[in-house]
Parts: sequence; structure tokens; C-alpha cells
Amino acid sequence: MASGGGLHDIAYQALLSLDNSFGRILPHIKKFEELASRYRRKGNLDDLQQAIQQTQAAATATPLGHPLRGASLTNLFIALSWRFERLADVDDMRQAIFRAVRLGNLGSRLHTRFERTRDLGDLQQAIFLAEQALTATPLNHPYRSANLENLGYWLTSRFERLGDPDDLQQAILQSKESVALTPLDHPDRARRLNNVGITLYLRFGLSEDQDDLELAMLHTNEAVAVTPLGHPDRAHRLHNLGISLNARYERTGELADLQQAIVRVEEAIDATPLDHPTRVRRLNKLAQTLIWRYQNAGDPKDRERAVCYLKESTAAHYAPPAFRIDAALNLASILEKDMNWVDASKNTETAVNLLPHVSSRSLGHQDQQHMMKRYNGVASRSAALALQAGKSATDAVQLLELGRAVIANLQFETRTDLTELTEQHPLVATKFEQLRNDLEISNNQSLKSAEPTSPGPSRHVISLELDKTVDRIRHLPSFERFLLPPTANELMGAAGYMHPVVLINVHSLRCDALLIQQHRITSLKLPRLHITAIKAMLEWLQWLWNVMAGPILHELGFREAVTTDDWPRICWIPTGPLCMLPIHAAGYHCEMGSRTVLDRVISSYSPSVKALLYARRNEARQNKHTVSDKAVIVSMETTPKCTKLAFARKEIIELESLLPSSIPRVVLHKPKKEEVLASLSGCSIFHFAGHSHSHPSDPSMSTLLMSDWQKNPFTVKDFLTLKYHQNPPLLAYLSACSTGDNRDYKLLDEGIHLMGACQLAGFRHVIGSLWEVSDKHCVDVAREVYSTMIEAGMSRESVSLGLHHAILNLRDGSESMIDDPLIWAAYIHMGI
Repeated sequence: MASGGGLHDIAYQALLSLDNSFGRILPHIKKFEELASRYRRKGNLDDLQQAIQQTQAAATATPLGHPLRGASLTNLFIALSWRFERLADVDDMRQAIFRAVRLGNLGSRLHTRFERTRDLGDLQQAIFLAEQALTATPLNHPYRSANLENLGYWLTSRFERLGDPDDLQQAILQSKESVALTPLDHPDRARRLNNVGITLYLRFGLSEDQDDLELAMLHTNEAVAVTPLGHPDRAHRLHNLGISLNARYERTGELADLQQAIVRVEEAIDATPLDHPTRVRRLNKLAQTLIWRYQNAGDPKDRERAVCYLKESTAAHYAPPAFRIDAALNLASILEKDMNWVDASKNTETAVNLLPHVSSRSLGHQDQQHMMKRYNGVASRSAALALQAGKSATDAVQLLELGRAVIANLQFETRTDLTELTEQHPLVATKFEQLRNDLEISNNQSLKSAEPTSPGPSRHVISLELDKTVDRIRHLPSFERFLLPPTANELMGAAGYMHPVVLINVHSLRCDALLIQQHRITSLKLPRLHITAIKAMLEWLQWLWNVMAGPILHELGFREAVTTDDWPRICWIPTGPLCMLPIHAAGYHCEMGSRTVLDRVISSYSPSVKALLYARRNEARQNKHTVSDKAVIVSMETTPKCTKLAFARKEIIELESLLPSSIPRVVLHKPKKEEVLASLSGCSIFHFAGHSHSHPSDPSMSTLLMSDWQKNPFTVKDFLTLKYHQNPPLLAYLSACSTGDNRDYKLLDEGIHLMGACQLAGFRHVIGSLWEVSDKHCVDVAREVYSTMIEAGMSRESVSLGLHHAILNLRDGSESMIDDPLIWAAYIHMGI
């Protein structure tokens, strides 16, 4: 029992006779045990609520040093944990966590929180604690099997999160040893058998070794067999058995396995309380299995049941958002096959509205990336379905704004201008600012200790309080839209006169350009653009013109080449694989005429409309460069473990000669990271000439390579800690390879790269590259950019104009590069 075995009547009476204080405490403990036992048998939430009241009363009545204080606190910690598992109340988990610290059960509570929030830090800390506990447990100690069980289970979770086969192998070993040390009649044996079944099933997914699957089913079958009817964990084990049967059906095509899988999952659902979060996961699995049977046997009742279960799951507000998103997307897939675009659109819209909840501000950056990878492309799918269902272009844009660049949008929130709020409501503004600063500090802190010693606020607690503060602000007059996605009018406000914003949505269903102009938002269907049509360079640029860029410019009225220096401008917001492509270079460059983007407009890029609005707000804070601001110039002609850049020094010399003497400059040759960071404060221009590295799997670790990059890399994460939005610098010029590149295909819509990080830091304009650039030609491009900027008085338009001139010069100059767009098409501008 929760308190360690229950209080027999004789012992109860004996304790009552020893001390009057026992008379105040023991009735609460005994009542708690009765209620807790009934809750574990029947799952009635009222029993749990009353049990918590009883154990809180016992804990309150128990003074420090009292022999029953440990039992009271243990019971309270367990009950609060149960309620968190049931209702996901973060306050319950917070209280349970700090009691667990004192009672040595922190690991299991951290793992429980990880399962709900997906915060990797909690899981890593739980594994560390389990390893420490196992090391301290003698080989013949009765607790050793429990410690092995915990470590094996949590290593399994880490394998599912990070995919390291070594974690899975260790999990199998620990879980098997745990079972071997557990007596046949031990009540925990079933749970440990089930854990072995899970690990072997996961290894089957890696190895496709049928023996692993058969052994997994053997262990899970035994776990189910020894679990009594009515036991609260029976549903979980039945569900796992159903999953294994599904896997064997997929492997062998044996219909009997499919039928048994349905029966087992149905039994699991029947054994799950109606308001339990895991019910949704089981309903989703049953729906999937019924659809498989429908596809095999054609019984429409299976399909109808699947749709019914997915509708229930989508609407289940008590369930984790990820489960509801999965249900909504699965239901949309069924409806799409019926061409029921309206209902399919409603379900993907539900999924998009839930996306910010699975990548919340309470998670660290790596955890946010992990969650957004899982739902790559959902926003584009939702926008395509919205248009297919006859909804407006504005609806499609708003879905894309909500479901793309989710991580960046959270960063924008921490950089929100609070001037008006501070003037009208200074107290709540101060609280919001303090909380967002605390959250940022918490996100940047590494775990220095595996066992906290004081109940200081965690990132999750701060995030919860920040959410409450934001809700309070939205109830204030004139602040109803605080931190909400842009309205239609705000979207149109992102487009100035002759400066339209073009959001290009690509999806297998349909591709569309969403044209945001000063007074309207319209859509242009692009029937010749297909997501799978990727070609090689010059031919590809022509194709890109034909299927997308040409029709868009024609629709916007940009139909002729510009013959003066009064250029119209476009901000491109591509989605999906288009994020990797040079839309600004689309066209027929080898023929005389105007069928190119370069000859008709100046192009800029943005990851989202919200990012563009953020840049405009920064521009409004500082409308022009002030001569007192400095230029920070970094030259990395030689970099450890990299090829020498023979022209990097020349680039810096050219820049120094061009900048007026009125602009102070800090020139750093082969600096270390900390030197650069110290110099950036108060700068107006940051120019980097050197190497960069685009990380293949974690874009937040993409790096500008300073002299100490191997030990102390200057990453995207470092830029995100910089906050220059109150006095935003003019330009970050990254004269390096692939600074606008994100190599993780599943995170393309998040815009996580070095250029985007500079914009988030507060730089109003960023120049960088989509791929490798020529060291020699970087000098020519930089010279033209700065010459144009200085001639135009460092105006906001001069940056993109200077880059446009530079690209045209490379393409058409004395060393004409028309036939080699890899050289001249790589350079891009972000900003306004």
C-alpha cells in the first residue's frame, strides 16, 4: 500500500494510546489508505480527490521529527503524482517533485513529467539518478530489481527519444535482469515482464528479426496472463499486446493476428477510465487497426467505427495535445480519400491550433525541435486543405503563421516591445518582463546537479506562471491581441506600397502563392508546381520561373524589366522544400529579355509574416544608422581544421577603406568567441568573413567558426541569447558558406539557421548564403553592398538594393557568370 503496508487495528489502537498526536494523524492516514486502495481498483477520480484531502490533513497535523511524518509525506507525494498522471496539473507535479527529492523518489517523478512534457532534461536527470541508485544497491538487496526496472524503463524512453541503439541494448539487459531477480509470485513481476516485451518489440523495429517480435509477444502475453482483471495496469499491457499483434500482421499478413489485435485493444479501452489521458492513444490505435481491416475486408462498419473513435480522440480535452493532433491528422486522411475537404480541413486546423502546445515555451530548444520534426508539414497541409475547401486566402495565411516557425515565434514573444503596456499597466508589465527573463535564464542553464536541494521555480513552473500573466494581460483594455498571431489587417500591414509579401505554400494536394498586399490578401493557384519536381540549376531556375515566380510577378503587376534604380520589392516566404531554393534567381537568364525575377524586383526573404512584422517594429525603433554606432569586423583568414580563405583579409581591407571615418570600427583578426560576443554590444554592423558550418541534424548547433570553435563554438543558440531589439543594429553580414541553410528537412519550416538567428537577435537586415560561396567573389559582393549603402546614406532600403546590384554585377559583369548560377544565386537578404 502507499504508506508501506497499512495500519492493522491492533497497531492502530496501540499508537493511539502512546501519544495524543497520533489521534489527530492516524484517522487521516487510515482513511487515505481506504480511498487510495479503492481508487487504484476502480479509478474513481472523486476517491482520489478525497484521498489527497485526507493525506494533506495528515501532513499538516504531523510536526517535524514525528514518526508518522515520513508516511504522511510519502502518501501525499504518491497521491499528487497519481492526480498529475490523470489530470496533468503541473502544480500537482511540482509539489510531488519536491517531496520526491526528500524521499529519494525524484527519478520516477522526473520520468513521469518527461512523459507529459517531453523535456529531455527531466529524462536525463532521471537516468542519472537511477544509475546512482543502482550503483549504491548491493547485489543481493531486495530493492535491486526495482532499481534495474527503473533504469531499464527510462533507458527505453531515451532510446525512443534519441534513437541510440546502445540505450536500447542496455535497457533490454537491465529489464531482463530485473525479471530474473523477481520471484514468480511477486506483484511487480507482470510490470517487469511487460517492460521486457516493450524493449524486444522496439529492437524488432530496428533489426526486423522475427525472433525479437515473438519473444516480445511471449513476455507481454505472460504479463497479461498474471495481471488480475480490474488491475489498473492491465489496460496498458493489453494495449502493448495489441501493438505486437499488429506488427506481426504487417509482417505476415495473417488475418488472425489482426483480429486478435482488435480484440486486445478493445479490451484495453474497456479497462481504461473514460477521462484517462491514455484512452485517446488506445482509441487511435484501435482506429488504425480497424482501417487496416476495412482495407482488407471492405466492411464499411469498420471505417465508421474508426471515424467515430478518431472524432472522440480529437475532441478529448483531457488528453495530451500530441495524442489529439495524431487523431485529427489520421481522421483528416480518411476524409481526404472521400474528398470531404471541408471536414478534413476542420481537423487539420484543429491540429495546427494544438501545435504551439506541443512545442511550448516550457521546453528547451532541442526538445522544441524534436516535437516540431514530428509534425513537419502539418501547417502546409492544413493551408492546402483550407483552400481546397473554399476557405479564404487569409485563412490559409493564418494557418501557416500559426503552424510554421513555431520555435521562432516563441523567441519573438521574449522580445516583445512592452512600451505601451508599461505606460498603462506598469505592475503587470514588470511581472511579465521578470517572468520571461527568468524563463530565458532557466532555458540557458545546464543541469549542474542531479538532485535539487531547494524548491526553486523550474522552467515548467515559470512557464505556467507566464501563461497566466499573458492571459491576464489579454483581459486588459486594448491588449486583447497580446502575443496572438497577426490579424488580417496586421498581415496586410506587413506589405507596404509596392512591397508585397508572397507566401508560397507547397503540398502534394495543391500548391499556391498567397499574395499579401497593402489592401488585400489573395491566392494564386500554381498547378504546374509540384513538390517532387526538383531539377538541376539553370534548367531548374527556368522551371521555377514557369511554375511559380513568373505567374506570381504577372499577378502582382511586375511584368517588365526595371530600367531605372526605382525597384519594386518582394518579400518571399517559402514553405517546405522551397525554403532551400533561390526564388530570387528564378528565370531565363541566358536569353535577352525580362523573364527573370532579378530583372523585375528586389527580393528579400522571411521565415514568416510575424518575423517580418518584428523586423518592421525594430526598424521603427531606429529608422537610420547613427554615426556613433560601431562596426564589428571579423576576419578568419585561417581557421583550425579548415581550408585557408585567401581573400578574407582582402575583403576586410576593402570594407575598412569604404566605411566613413565617422563610423568607429572594431577589427578582430582570428578572434575567439568571447571576444566577438563582447564586441557586438552597441554595434550597428557586424561583418564576418570566414567559415561556417551548417549542422546536419541539429540546426540550432550551426556555427560561425572562430579560432576556438572546436572547444567553444559560436552557434545559433548563442545568437538567440542576444537581445538587441531595444536598440536594433542595422546589419549582420555573414560572408560565409550556407548561413541561410537548414539541412534538417523536417525543420525547414522553422527557419532555424544562422541568418534567422541574427534576425531574432535584433539585426534589422541580414545578408548570407544558401550554399557554398566563392571566397574570391565574396570580396566583389561585399564591395558593392557597402558602396551602395554608403552612397544611399545607410538607409534601410540600401542594404537589399546593394545586394541586388552585387548579384546583377556578378551575373552580367565583365566576368559574366550567367552560366554558373551557383556563384551568383547563393546570396540572399533577410529583412525589410
